[in-house]
Amino acid sequence: MKQAVIIFTRVPVPGHTKTRLMPLLSGEDCAGLHREMIRRVYQACRGVDGDILVFFTPEDSGGSLRGLLKEAKGFFPQKGEGLGERMSRAFVQAFRLGYERVLLIGTDLLQISAEILQEGFRDLSGHDAVMNPTEDGGYYLIGLKEARDDIWDVPSYGTGTVFRDTLCRMEKAGLRVAVGQRLMDIDTPEDLVVWYGTDRCIRCGACTENCLFLQKYGINLAELSERPELAYSCFLCGRCKAVCPEEIDGGRIAVLMRQMRADRSGASYKGLLWEKNPYKFAAYGKGRKKSVLFPGCNFPSFYPKTTGYLERLMKDHGIGTVYDCCQKPVYELGLRAEAEENLEQMAARLKSRGVEELILLCPNCYHFLKGRLDIPMTTVYRKLKELGEGQMFRNERIPVYVPCPDREEKEMFGELGIYLEGKVEEPFYHVQCCGLGGCAGVREPELAQRMADTAKEQGGTLYTYCASCVSSFRRKGMKEVCHLLPLILGIEEKVPLGIQPFLNRAGKKLW
Repeated sequence: MKQAVIIFTRVPVPGHTKTRLMPLLSGEDCAGLHREMIRRVYQACRGVDGDILVFFTPEDSGGSLRGLLKEAKGFFPQKGEGLGERMSRAFVQAFRLGYERVLLIGTDLLQISAEILQEGFRDLSGHDAVMNPTEDGGYYLIGLKEARDDIWDVPSYGTGTVFRDTLCRMEKAGLRVAVGQRLMDIDTPEDLVVWYGTDRCIRCGACTENCLFLQKYGINLAELSERPELAYSCFLCGRCKAVCPEEIDGGRIAVLMRQMRADRSGASYKGLLWEKNPYKFAAYGKGRKKSVLFPGCNFPSFYPKTTGYLERLMKDHGIGTVYDCCQKPVYELGLRAEAEENLEQMAARLKSRGVEELILLCPNCYHFLKGRLDIPMTTVYRKLKELGEGQMFRNERIPVYVPCPDREEKEMFGELGIYLEGKVEEPFYHVQCCGLGGCAGVREPELAQRMADTAKEQGGTLYTYCASCVSSFRRKGMKEVCHLLPLILGIEEKVPLGIQPFLNRAGKKLW
């Protein structure tokens, strides 16, 4: 059965696309949002057994769509006077190309998935047509098994009755119609408020009270959603969600705004993206084992001696090691499609080597990769206990800083706790972030320093289990900062700063 998905879209030209979102978003950012929507639809289409056909308007003189939709089978200008006629002609052309089932999908969506498209093709096997409605009364997907010229003449496209009117036309024509999942399209600033979740905001002020970033700009989470220029100033630490009675997630808002930005992070992160998109120092040569250690990129940078010891220890137990970046920094900078493509390549490399378990020691890697890679995961602490390795770290008082990604579930913290003997405390609960979160320190260096100073005010040693936190606190003047994993392994290692961490992770590419 020859199948195709038609991506039906405007070319994302600043000032000519998503204009109803102006002036909340600039013309450039409206085009950036539309490009992100097209990327998401494209990613969903790639997960379907069928060709991708692109019907566009206006003229794509710069070839921007071809750059975004590289695996599309064909690109065709839309023809016809109104929207109904243009869609009708697109179906006619697709069926003339020999396709037997065709779905047409718009690009005003941020929730689309391959599963929705797969369900659409399944519905066509037992029906003449399929339509998926939007929450505002329109529809974002329509599927047919043959061209029709009797279903497109509805009173008015772009109104809240289009889905109902088209369904009536189909039923009048005697078509058996399947109705698919309802989604929200993004057309207005009000749609964005709902998408961000800030329509639930009760203006209680708890988020501002607990966030230095929100305090600096005198805003709450609802107001943050109206300030896309501040997207890269959020540390994505999760503190706002933890204190919000409606559980609105400011970090999610900031990441979504970053994905919509036309500059897609700009030049500020050029060096980081050069290294991590994709990761230049990935090394899979020692990963042909069912179980492999995944140290991430930062731990080997600051703890090369401990990393080498762990690699040898795991080898003695028949466990391999691979070096790669989890892609969290790329994703959080707004490059979602690029991060997902890199993760697909990572998954393929692991699968080709027969990997059935990943052992992670970085809390960022662990929480980001869970649910994104279809491979069972465990923490290094759980694996060490299983192997009978490691030693108790004993101290009268063990003040622990819990890294941002582990604060909500404290999963990794709970598993390393079996190696701690003494009074385990969490005196740093009021420290918002180490200053590295979301790469916001680039835009907000004074806030990053204030966060570290808050930790320094406690005095004494700070223990944690995130290499990025250790390095950030050390760079900001805290000398007594220790990673717990080397202590559990009985290794003494000084944390390097300057260029040496880069050289340490680059060296992994050589083996």
